[in-house]
Amino acid sequence: MIPELSFDDNSEVLKIKFTEPWIEEVIPEFFSRMRAMLDGRGHRNIIGDVTDAAQQKYTKKFRQMIADESESLNLDRVAILGANPVLKMMAKVLLAVIGKKLLVEANFFSKEDDAFEWLKGETE
Repeated sequence: MIPELSFDDNSEVLKIKFTEPWIEEVIPEFFSRMRAMLDGRGHRNIIGDVTDAAQQKYTKKFRQMIADESESLNLDRVAILGANPVLKMMAKVLLAVIGKKLLVEANFFSKEDDAFEWLKGETE
């Protein structure tokens, strides 16, 4: 399943809600949708909401696909919302993979308002 994507025009933030495990076959479509939503935007900030995310394992192929696809996003900042200790570790794995291809600042938050404020700090 492709995670839910929405763009908040007021804050200029792409929001991603993870709920179910995702598989390698959906990665190209997922990143294609993200690129389309970020196209032409001055700031490329994301809130990844993992509050209700399912735990999963990342295969080597999965991690490589994430690394390859993420390079074209040109992200500025990524805020991870609602991560319990296990999901935080899973997010760190993916952020490390992305970081090999793309320099992006990331931080973890328990409150959405705090995540938006941190991202907003980049745009002022």
